Amino acid sequence: MLTRVVPIINPLGLHARACARIVNIASRFRSNVSLVVRGRRASARNIVAVMLLTASVGTTVRLEVEGPDEAEAMREIAALFHDGLGERS
Repeated sequence: MLTRVVPIINPLGLHARACARIVNIASRFRSNVSLVVRGRRASARNIVAVMLLTASVGTTVRLEVEGPDEAEAMREIAALFHDGLGERS
């Protein structure tokens, strides 16, 4: 299992459009991808669960990825967070 802690840097936090991007990327991999915020865990393939994490800008998210393509999945999900969840200006 790979883990990494990433900050949320986009001003709107985990809103619907950002959550949809996470789900879209996580769904392309066979590995299980989880997001953990303040002790609450959500499958990155479940948009409702990710939205219920209610993480705002400045919140740290622990990414947990386990499976046959975990390195690639971690790289792409972490890059999405680094890019401000696709909303960096």
